[in-house]
Amino acid sequence: MSGWPSVRLDTVASVIRGVTFGKGDVILAPVEGDIPVLRAGNIDRQLILDDDLVWLPKRVVRESQLLRCHDIVMCMSSGSAAIVGKSALLEKEWTGSFGAFCAAIRAKPAKVEAKFLAHLFQGAAFRCWASAAQGNNIKNLNKSALEGYVFRLPPRDEQRRIVRLLDRAAEIRRRADAARAKARAIIPAVFLDMFGDPATNPNGWPEHALTELCRPRQWKTITGAELLPSGFPVYGANGVIGFYSDYNHEEPVIAVTCRGATCGTVNVTVPRSYVTGNAMCLDDPSPKLELEYLATALRLRGFRDAITGAAQPQITRQALTVVNVPVPPSSLQRAFAEQAQRLEATARALDAAAAKAEAMAAALSAEVFAPEAATTLRDAA
Repeated sequence: MSGWPSVRLDTVASVIRGVTFGKGDVILAPVEGDIPVLRAGNIDRQLILDDDLVWLPKRVVRESQLLRCHDIVMCMSSGSAAIVGKSALLEKEWTGSFGAFCAAIRAKPAKVEAKFLAHLFQGAAFRCWASAAQGNNIKNLNKSALEGYVFRLPPRDEQRRIVRLLDRAAEIRRRADAARAKARAIIPAVFLDMFGDPATNPNGWPEHALTELCRPRQWKTITGAELLPSGFPVYGANGVIGFYSDYNHEEPVIAVTCRGATCGTVNVTVPRSYVTGNAMCLDDPSPKLELEYLATALRLRGFRDAITGAAQPQITRQALTVVNVPVPPSSLQRAFAEQAQRLEATARALDAAAAKAEAMAAALSAEVFAPEAATTLRDAA
């Protein structure tokens, strides 16, 4: 790799600015000939081409701004630093464009494989560079800075070999993700078949207030500075957020997100976890309830009637008094819990397979796109 030449991005690809438009240009009822426009929210591991689109008349979109197969769409500006530099490859023919807060990187076929560039932009070296290149106040990447990004370019055969290996790892991850999602989706289906909808309780099981079945509690919140790279997992508003030197729950516990946009999300922790004050722990559950039964019942029921606050949604202990839970016979709950545990074990095995594929891809990416092989123009001069 040390023998690979260093090249500027703009010598092997074009960077194209996105479409600038005003509210008056947006078409609410598109007809044939109007152009769908992607924005930062459409950039995931793959481009999302069928949801959350803005439609514009063709006259406001330049020919060069119409996406081509194997263009790479990148977020150039966002309120979130983590999103700036995020990118995905257009893998099929699609008539559409992209907004002003994005850019398209169009590979020059004679000089570089588009998929090689796509993997380059997914690598840790580029993401680290993109983070450092952002402005202090407005989180954005400058077009000229991106054009001047310097990296080592292997021969075409080597580019293709690298792409094949990284594509294979990504496919393993995608298949594992899909199988895992399918395994976990079976759990609520089994629940509904056995017990019915917990919100309507069609079987007439005895109902109890959630606050009678457990002791909801918010524990002390850990600051970001206190989190560690390893240790006991810490659960916040969105699942695991890091690690800590101690734990506040020896056994698995249900943790309900009680602040923010994901308010009402139900997580079940692993043993020896720390749950912060951004989630409501359902401590000391009644022996009448199996953990898997209660977690699934609450996910299906939801907490819409317990969430307060428009600007900042929240769930308080007092609000949980309106939440009632059907309590079927223990034997049925145990039968369900056994099935749920088997399905969850399958999902966790698939989690491990996906993580292994991710680690393989990350190791290869780190080797190929190492920081010393990707510099700024100033460093290369």
